[in-house]
Amino acid sequence: MKLHLIILSFLGIWAHPAMASESFLTSTFQPLDGLGSGRIVIAAVTCHDWYAHSGQATEVSLITAVNVPPTNNCQQANRDLNLASVCGVTFSTSDLGAFQAPLELTMDVTRFALPERGGHAKEDIIRASLECLRRCLPEKLRQTPLKLKAGDEQKSWVEKIITEFNSHDRSQAFYTPPP
Repeated sequence: MKLHLIILSFLGIWAHPAMASESFLTSTFQPLDGLGSGRIVIAAVTCHDWYAHSGQATEVSLITAVNVPPTNNCQQANRDLNLASVCGVTFSTSDLGAFQAPLELTMDVTRFALPERGGHAKEDIIRASLECLRRCLPEKLRQTPLKLKAGDEQKSWVEKIITEFNSHDRSQAFYTPPP
């Protein structure tokens, strides 16, 4: 009997991490550079989620994942089109699986910088990133206020947009790229 319990305990210890790191395909939204159109395209994208059972809202953190789409010209079309990723925006959430953990939702722009290739206003990139967040927020975080982590340079202009986002009805579009 003791041996049986020891074996079950040992298997339980090893089974939990194995389950937490099992990967799946998941979807999120990303603010993509529309290339020749000059527009920001808010697109649904499929991602390879390596931490699907982690308890984290991975669809939120994947908003800022690198996105180099498949192409028929690998020599030329090899750059990251995700404006959130290129500009250094990140999102994080609290552990949604943790019992009685406070709900947290954070946007970090401490490394925000416009790319040399330019083409889009910094405010539009932030607004498009927030629209992506709004579209993929888990129900549990729908009413959670977004916190901002920013340096002095970014805080002055991003804080106004975050305040607007937090007071906005999240069932309605926050940002629609101009035609």
